[in-house]
Amino acid sequence: IDSSNTIVGEYMCQGKMPQSVRERYVKMKENPEHPDNIDTLIENFDKALSHPDADDMERLKNIII
Repeated sequence: IDSSNTIVGEYMCQGKMPQSVRERYVKMKENPEHPDNIDTLIENFDKALSHPDADDMERLKNIII
């Protein structure tokens, strides 16, 4: 970050991921030794498709105001 900027806080927002990520998760699931949380990873990917959404932007606005 350029020194002319002032950091006033931090905010973490779930974001969209490339479709290749989901494809990789699905391929991993085909392996009998897949991670225990693979279904959670796929579910999280699907939920992330709508982010950032209006609620994310409202939370951000509330933090910086």
